[in-house]
Amino acid sequence: MVLPFLSNSEVKRLSDISSPRRKREYLLSRTLIRYALKQVFALPFNHWDIIECNGARFRINNLPTPVFYSLSHSDGEISFVMAQKAIGIDIEVIKSRKNLRELAQQFMHVNELNCLGTPEEVLYFYRTWSAKEAYFKALSGENQLSTVLSEIQIWPLLNNGGWQQTDLTDEHFSRIVVMQA
Repeated sequence: MVLPFLSNSEVKRLSDISSPRRKREYLLSRTLIRYALKQVFALPFNHWDIIECNGARFRINNLPTPVFYSLSHSDGEISFVMAQKAIGIDIEVIKSRKNLRELAQQFMHVNELNCLGTPEEVLYFYRTWSAKEAYFKALSGENQLSTVLSEIQIWPLLNNGGWQQTDLTDEHFSRIVVMQA
């Protein structure tokens, strides 16, 4: 059964998902987005025209006023944020990984890589990953194309570079929200 509020592109995207868990997350995320929009803009739940874009974030075509938004989900946890300034959110489930350093080399700056090898390395890895993902999501599509995450030291940028970050990490999930100051 397809929910009647989904747009044609959302129905298509849903049909492309084979995993029952991921289908459930997708449907819950679309419900959460519409519920948040309904609360903020006082328009009906089924009012929203959400368009899936290949290789890019989804678009909400009929926002009554410009707003920035971001969505993240991981292992059944889903978050959606909106703001008047550029905003991004990322959630990652925290788990041990045998190839942690190999994965870190794909997105960490050399100075960030030097912080690995400590007892807190797993938490540092996930917090840094989430912070970079959230920052990337907050960028415009044009800026995303020219951004190489491994060339950015995220913590100095977020602490001194015109960005704010909120860290909601606990023992199960790394959760970081990044917003333009």
